[in-house]
Amino acid sequence: KGAGGPPPPPPPPATAAPAAYAPSPPAAAPAAYNPAPAQYAPAPGGDYGAYGASPAGGYGAPPAGPAGGYGTPPPAQFQPAMQPSVMQPGAPAAPAAAPAPPPAPAVPKPPANLTMDTVDTKDVKPAHQDIVKSITVLFRQCEAAAGSHPARKKEVDDASKRVSVLLWKLNRGDVSESVCGKLTQMCAALDAGDVAGATQVQVAMTTSDWDEASGFLTALKRLLKTKATLG
Repeated sequence: KGAGGPPPPPPPPATAAPAAYAPSPPAAAPAAYNPAPAQYAPAPGGDYGAYGASPAGGYGAPPAGPAGGYGTPPPAQFQPAMQPSVMQPGAPAAPAAAPAPPPAPAVPKPPANLTMDTVDTKDVKPAHQDIVKSITVLFRQCEAAAGSHPARKKEVDDASKRVSVLLWKLNRGDVSESVCGKLTQMCAALDAGDVAGATQVQVAMTTSDWDEASGFLTALKRLLKTKATLG
């Protein structure tokens, strides 16, 4: 080339060859497991410190053995099995509960507005029919004597209600033999004209038979008192 021309370009730089692959050194083998000696051994005398082992049944590590490992638990104590209770032969059985008694029958009540004019006496026993006859005669005599006198008529109307209940009970057979016997004595004295004797029987009944006869004894007393004034 002629002198005075431009210089030639420089040659390209040489590329470095890639480095050869070198494997990494092998990892070191793990050290063999060597358990450390127990660090939480119980303190002498059973004193468990803040970092000591917990007593049996508590929380924490179990007590360490002599070689630094974990100690074996104490052997379980033998518990005898519970035997089921057996009834002894010949033991008396519990008595059965007694059945409830049947309810008492309802006691019938006399009809409403019962009077001497409406009471039924057709079923009275023959032994008590004289009672019905004598008391009916006594009532009719007192009724006639009262007439239209207001006070006496009121007493007669009250006696009609009370004595008619006695005759209603006689018709049903609901009067005791004790009361029937005394009524028979009273009526016998009344039929004989002995008003005082009949009154004595009536007074005796207020003591001996008041619980049963209180409903009509007051009415009989008033009728006998009126009869005594009639002569």
